[in-house]
Amino acid sequence: MIRTLIISDLHLDPGDAARYDAVMTGVRRIQCDQLVLAGDIFEAWIGSDGACALDTEILSFFGTHTDDTVFLPGNRDFLVSSEWLAQFQIRLAPSLALPGTLVIHGDELCTDDHAYQTFKAEVRQTAWQQAFLAKPLAEREAIAQGLRQASRETQANRAESIGDAVESTIDLWMQDFEVDLLIHGHTHRPAIHVHTMGLRAVTSDWASAGIAFVLDHDGCDKRKLTMIEITPTAITTRAQWAYTDGMPEWKRNSVSGDWIN
Repeated sequence: MIRTLIISDLHLDPGDAARYDAVMTGVRRIQCDQLVLAGDIFEAWIGSDGACALDTEILSFFGTHTDDTVFLPGNRDFLVSSEWLAQFQIRLAPSLALPGTLVIHGDELCTDDHAYQTFKAEVRQTAWQQAFLAKPLAEREAIAQGLRQASRETQANRAESIGDAVESTIDLWMQDFEVDLLIHGHTHRPAIHVHTMGLRAVTSDWASAGIAFVLDHDGCDKRKLTMIEITPTAITTRAQWAYTDGMPEWKRNSVSGDWIN
């Protein structure tokens, strides 16, 4: 069996050094073969020249924690480059396909948020990114701060549903990738949803703790999905689902309590 740990939305910021420590302390306690960093690992990434010692320390930790660490860009850290990550033995990918399973950041699913999707289409263009990264670091920091403030104001004044995943879009992604398990973050609404095509598992954002997922898989034939809460002092199982080839659907296990590696 291969064990994959999926975490996202750490929103690491040098102004909160304790969060870096909390993440490393918690993740260190989970043995896994693969670690997926599913976006928004950093609160804002404005170029590698803006990285601090805490950033390089935690990337070094992530890269050595498993034999395969994968970084999926989020809406806040899409400027992290594959060249920068490579020095930490981390590979960059837009999404990760596993047997019967797809892992994405999750902003792709929020298609009712038209203003954000328009903004995303603009900033993901190579020309925009090159122009932004050519600006002085202080100017980039000011732009990032302004964008974060605008984002907070927008979220405070819009209907909550606009920032959530859209069912029809979920259908399309699961159909296109032919999966019965979709794992993502971004929405900060941790849960396991029973979907018409299988399961949709959503990670949480982080403070000193966070909700993540462990996927134990042996091809498509046998998979086990465990929702865990990671804190610096404990790993707790919140829910667990299993699928075995020949079963008509995912089955929920009655498991909770302390996590056992």
